[in-house]
Amino acid sequence: MGHARKYLRAGIGALAGFAAVIATVPGPSAAEGTPPPVTPARSVPGTPAPLTITTEGGVPITSRDEYVNGSMLLDGVQRTIEIRGRGNSTWTWPKKPYKIKLAEDAALLGTEPRDEWVLLANYADRSALRTFLAMSLGASTRLAFTPRTRFVDVVLNGTPVGLYLLTDQVEQGTERVELPDKGFLLEINKRFREQGDRGFWSDHRMPVSFKDPDEPNRTKRQKVRGAVNRFEQALYGKDFTDPETGYASHIDVESFIDWYLVEELFLNQDSYFATSVHFTWSPGGEIAMGPLWDFDLSAGTKWNATSSPEGYYTRHHGEHWIDRLFDDPAFTRAVKARWAQLRPVVDTMIAEIPAAADVIRPSALTNWAIWPETTESELKGSVHADTFDGEVSFLRNWLATRAVWMSRDEAIFGVASSRIRERAGVIEVPVRIIAEQFRPVQVAYTVAPGSATRGEDFRVIGNTLTFGPGENVKTLKLRILDDHEAEGPEKVVLKLDGAASGVPLSDPSTVTFTIMRNDQ
Repeated sequence: MGHARKYLRAGIGALAGFAAVIATVPGPSAAEGTPPPVTPARSVPGTPAPLTITTEGGVPITSRDEYVNGSMLLDGVQRTIEIRGRGNSTWTWPKKPYKIKLAEDAALLGTEPRDEWVLLANYADRSALRTFLAMSLGASTRLAFTPRTRFVDVVLNGTPVGLYLLTDQVEQGTERVELPDKGFLLEINKRFREQGDRGFWSDHRMPVSFKDPDEPNRTKRQKVRGAVNRFEQALYGKDFTDPETGYASHIDVESFIDWYLVEELFLNQDSYFATSVHFTWSPGGEIAMGPLWDFDLSAGTKWNATSSPEGYYTRHHGEHWIDRLFDDPAFTRAVKARWAQLRPVVDTMIAEIPAAADVIRPSALTNWAIWPETTESELKGSVHADTFDGEVSFLRNWLATRAVWMSRDEAIFGVASSRIRERAGVIEVPVRIIAEQFRPVQVAYTVAPGSATRGEDFRVIGNTLTFGPGENVKTLKLRILDDHEAEGPEKVVLKLDGAASGVPLSDPSTVTFTIMRNDQ
């Protein structure tokens, strides 16, 4: 908890090092103080291994609740298992996902023996690579745990059922989500009640369910609810950027930034805080985001639609924690700085997509033969080409275009909305250019309709700021006119004008100043 407060106390709000340099040093010489380069995880998988599953008596797997006894042959080792269905919408599609429970723990991935594993069908992903790539990128971030993966060719009761992704179960444990004894693994899941899971709705209507422990007693539920509500009170409070009392005193800011960037890069449909959004909390500790999960509907594919590689999704789709965090200019700058760090890793991942496709191509083509069409109406947006190679090419081009789009120069206000007394006389409003490589630009701004009257309550001169070479911060001044009358608080709303500016905008692009009268 202390590292976030210390950093905010220094005046930037979320990251040390590179972010602080970006925010305070003019011009392009922001390399000083840059943290060491991020080591990329390997984005080329191993060759898919054959995985043979046989249920007792050859009975079909028809339930997500009831396990079926059986055996599994993988890597030359026969194991006794239980297996059932899993997933929500994915369970309704022809190619089914499964959960496996081993009779004896085994290290199918990593070195720690575990008993529970997941087989992802990736039916909606005709390239089969989206979840694998997202998890490989996640392994290069500061998230405490990212599920490991390996491709397998599954034969179920003698029938080939296609290419699957074997992954860790998202659960507490060594080499998985490692928490103190009294820690909690939680999920944002709007379906928790209909699924029979323990959970609660926070004060700001966030649906929180318990993953581990999944049957918490009343005292534990109250502790978690209290922690989430305290965080939300700080996050949505008027002093939410304060380093001691604001949001940063409740969360692991670095995990929120890295989780966000992976989700936003892939434009993951489930990243808007409805389901499959995981976080952790321990008494006396911070709320931390992760692990990542569920990327089959991402990178150009959405429910019953396609998605453009341009435009923000995670930060704006719905009213949730990430959306609110971007009201803090310091958080926005920190995200941009971290993205600059991760961009080389992302570029390497994208460059390796053809090699990854080459490894899985024989299995993927067999999978296409088994499941030749994605006919479900809600998955029409998943069809981008008529061939596997065409789908891989679409995915690579989409991610490459999005990475460029997310690296654009951006303009933001350098302050959050606030209150100010009339006798202050002047409001100085910094506008910042966040850029990897600075270039001269003009940024336009407007005064939106508010309860304060221009010319009577305030005066602002001009409507553009010109950033010359070596400048990344300019200040516009708004003069408060003291009329000495007894009136209530009045608002002035400033907006950056995207259409008239020579640079795209980011959040916050609108700030509201509430003028408190002297007599109040």
